[in-house]
Amino acid sequence: MHWKCVSRTTGWHAYPNQYWGLSMSPTFIVDVTYSQLAVFASALQHPLNDWTDEHVAQGFAWRPGSVSFRTLVESGPHTIEISVAECAGSLHPDTVRAIEVPFEVPADGAIEIGSISDSVLLSLKPGLVLLRCEFLGHTGDTHQHVRLTFSTKDTVRFAIVCADEALSPDNKLLETAEAAIG
Repeated sequence: MHWKCVSRTTGWHAYPNQYWGLSMSPTFIVDVTYSQLAVFASALQHPLNDWTDEHVAQGFAWRPGSVSFRTLVESGPHTIEISVAECAGSLHPDTVRAIEVPFEVPADGAIEIGSISDSVLLSLKPGLVLLRCEFLGHTGDTHQHVRLTFSTKDTVRFAIVCADEALSPDNKLLETAEAAIG
């Protein structure tokens, strides 16, 4: 199955089309552990990142091919909504925390979204994108809700677009991390 982007009043969503090659539904559930949701190239031997106090304070740990975002809760099911768009657009009105980072989709297009014990495989068009992660809190059910937007035309950058009281970043964001090994 393939997907394309169409505009909705709340932003961009992925729907069937050959261009992007998403290989699954644009919404799925990931069981998050240790307060981290990761997006990473499937081929990485050690896909998750080691967190320092600075990473925790800013809400993300990034290295080429892998980014881990600090979730609003330590563990539990998270409904993940995937969007692919030319521009990330406006934040969802219910956004509690939003972070943007550069992300390189590898040549094979294979990436995963998950946590320590659970991940979902996606296939996207290779290339450099702006990845926006928005945490919206609880949905109508008991799950936390997260929107991940892969923007193909926006300028890539590191930014905390919306911060909640749990974040306390320095003026300069830490743009490097080490792989978590073992």
